[in-house]
Amino acid sequence: HGMGIPSISIMLHELIKLLYHAKCSNITIIRIGTSGGIGLEPGSVVITRQSVDATFKPQLEQVVLGKTVIRSTNLDEQLAKELMQCSREIGQFNTVIGNTMCTLDFYEGQGRLDGAICLYDEEEKLQYLKNAYESGVRNIEMESSVFAAMCNLSGVKAAVVCVTLLNRLEGDQITSSHDVLVEYQQRPQKLVGYFIKKSLGKV
Repeated sequence: HGMGIPSISIMLHELIKLLYHAKCSNITIIRIGTSGGIGLEPGSVVITRQSVDATFKPQLEQVVLGKTVIRSTNLDEQLAKELMQCSREIGQFNTVIGNTMCTLDFYEGQGRLDGAICLYDEEEKLQYLKNAYESGVRNIEMESSVFAAMCNLSGVKAAVVCVTLLNRLEGDQITSSHDVLVEYQQRPQKLVGYFIKKSLGKV
């Protein structure tokens, strides 16, 4: 679906319309991807409880017809628990349920020090990330808030499952090798694939 809220928003509008016209029902949509972790070892998988904004609130703020609209970004609690149980059954990698911070920007919005513009220091960055951790945030990405909001509004059961490629409390750059990163990126696929097979009675 591409990077960022605008990209996934367009895709979801088209997908939800297709599902409607195809008369599909009892739909479950799961977003899988990569993320930056907070306080987790690289390669950990995060199942999102809530998508929160950069102030740690579980909401999406959107402007519609010139007016600001606030939309809920909670995700299906039971689905998250089912996915967590699947991870326990697989038993191959660390998995947690936690909040996911969805930002509008990859650099300043995520407290990175390596962007073209940076008007804060490392101490301020670390304090912000520690505050995020204390509020329940375990990873950061750029799509989950609009995903959760649109699925809620459409009555679609949804989950977000992302692997962490680094621990942002220890740096801004990914240091794992290519082969390790490839294996990490397969972890959400393994978990969701197992969940699908289990749901179909194939496990």
